[in-house]
This record gives sequence, C-alpha cells and structure tokens, in this order.
Amino acid sequence: MTILYITPKAWKQIETAVRKDPSLETGGVMMGYPMGDDRWVVTYASEPGPKAIQSPHSVYFDDAHLRKLVRNLSKSRKWEYLGDWHSHTIKRLSPSKGDKKTIWEKATQSIYTSPSPLMLIVGLGRHNQVQARGFILGNSLREVGKIELFDRKVHQ
Repeated sequence: MTILYITPKAWKQIETAVRKDPSLETGGVMMGYPMGDDRWVVTYASEPGPKAIQSPHSVYFDDAHLRKLVRNLSKSRKWEYLGDWHSHTIKRLSPSKGDKKTIWEKATQSIYTSPSPLMLIVGLGRHNQVQARGFILGNSLREVGKIELFDRKVHQ
C-alpha cells in the first residue's frame, strides 16, 4: 500500500493557503523524501508563486518561480520534488482532465525529476476542515492508499 506522510508543518502550509481564499483554487509543489518504495514524507508545501493565476476552477502555477524554488530546496535541504498539491473549490476531490494532463507533463520535465510524481488534491469538507486525496503516477494514475500526519517519534 502506498502511504503519503505529511509533516504537521507542511499540512499547516497547505491549510493556511486553502483558507486564505477558499473560493479560489491554490496549490504548489511538495518537497520531501522517500521512505522506501511506496512511502513518502512531505516536509514542505509551497504556494503557487507570485505570478500564479487563480480562479474558482483552476490554478496556473508560476512555473519559473516554482522551478527555482525546487532547485534551491533540493540543494540546501536535500529534499526532492515529490509532486504537486492543489485545492478544489468543489467537494469532489478527484483529478480533472487538466490535473491528469499536468501530472503527465511534470513527469517528463527534467527540472522536476520525478518518474512517479504525487498529486495531492485538497478542499474544505462539510465541517470546514481540510480534507485530502492523494494520487501517484506510475503506468497509470492511481490513488494513494493512505495519507497521514508524520510523527518523527514513531518513524525513527
């Protein structure tokens, strides 16, 4: 089973970005590291960048900004690009056709260097809490088996 662990700090970064304006989609890159074949730890989640275009049904990242961010974090922190996260303003947290196209494109871009990128889709649930579904690209796009907060004490 594939497991995506998210540090409390990275989850807070996502939650803060989503709550900033829930009527607009937002997102960014996820940085972190693998913990084996089917487990990853997200340690950092960016916002979409200063030149991003956000609307109620899409977000276009500031790719130049995010590529530079990925390069800098990869060097200074030894983190890897794991994939992207973005929000939906509707309750359905399933990948759209555009989401699927984007993840396939990112898999082939050398700056991101992830043959199996992850995609996290988040949104506000019924009781205004942030919910998430994860997907991983291999031969096809499949759902991540489990998403949970990362506890360093448990995983040492």
